[in-house]
Amino acid sequence: MVMIPGFCAPLLVACLVCIAPAAVTTRSVPAADVPAADRLMARLMSSDNVPGAALALIKDGKIVLEKGYGLRDVETHALVTTATLFNIGSISKSFTALGIAQLVDQGRVALDAPIIGYISDFKLSDPHAAQAMTLRQLLSHTSGLPADEQWPPMVPPTRDGIVGEFASIPVAAPPGTRFQYCSRCIVLAAYVLERVTGQTWEAYTRAQIFAPLGMTTASFGPHELAKAPDRARGYRHDAVLGDVPVPWDRLAYLEPLAPGGGINANIDDMAHYALLQVGDGTIAGHRLVSAQMLAELHRPEIAVGDDWTPTAVAENLHYALGWFTADMHGAHVVLHFGGNPGFRAVIAVVPSAKAGVVILTNGESNHFTSAAMRSLIVQYLR
Repeated sequence: MVMIPGFCAPLLVACLVCIAPAAVTTRSVPAADVPAADRLMARLMSSDNVPGAALALIKDGKIVLEKGYGLRDVETHALVTTATLFNIGSISKSFTALGIAQLVDQGRVALDAPIIGYISDFKLSDPHAAQAMTLRQLLSHTSGLPADEQWPPMVPPTRDGIVGEFASIPVAAPPGTRFQYCSRCIVLAAYVLERVTGQTWEAYTRAQIFAPLGMTTASFGPHELAKAPDRARGYRHDAVLGDVPVPWDRLAYLEPLAPGGGINANIDDMAHYALLQVGDGTIAGHRLVSAQMLAELHRPEIAVGDDWTPTAVAENLHYALGWFTADMHGAHVVLHFGGNPGFRAVIAVVPSAKAGVVILTNGESNHFTSAAMRSLIVQYLR
């Protein structure tokens, strides 16, 4: 069993010498925008003690900026590049939802069919709920199962073990009535995918999502991240010791919980993922998902509630299927934050404007990802 340290709850809220820009790709971005983005990143990284970060901007359905800032490894002074892998935390949930959407397009599963039809040996503490629970409920955190903090802190080392936990966890609310952020519920949805396809979630995601998006170096879990040649080391900031590396074994719980928070990706990978989200389900002429199912993923399912987070990141906050939705300065935004020890990330897209922002970091500042995303949405992407 491995401990789950505040697993991937969405996060709605470096010294200056360490934030020189690293590798950069610009595509038709207005000349004034790059220095403005640089200044924003430099200011926030300095004030929020973020060692390294990567940024991508999407505008008018095109990638206009990809850039690395600061250090991916404080000890070796290695710079962040556009190829540097970061853990993306709970943004992984949207990849799991996309995989389910592909199966819906193929007629292999239905969002509103009971999952017992796909995993006949599934058990819940409430047998009636076990007969009625659906993929839509799992992907929207409305299954009635409790939120992350009410599950055992120790995570079983296998996906089968996680699914076995459901038999003893009490159902906390009538299905469809309450938002309760449940990472293990996303793992259960991935388990349905595994049963239907006969593949591991990792193998399916690599073949059906990573490959067509060109995410050739994307990976899963801390073991694969640690051995990647261009990877960010995760850090926590200590007022006395400075940037302290997070031991890789603190992320061990992400191996079985990968569908809910274990994907590793670089900023170029995530820029292409953002492009998919602002389009019609195709990228480079390859259709990953129907336009109808992409819209279904983005459609609000349930209000999150003002009492769920201490700091509201936006107005009208809802959860869809693997995504949050919100209103920011008149724009309807589809977004997700990610957070694990040593890492924070955010992706936010405005489909109506074909615009978006992605930020990946190897620090633990929730304020940094939230403030940078909001500022960039307002300044550049509306």
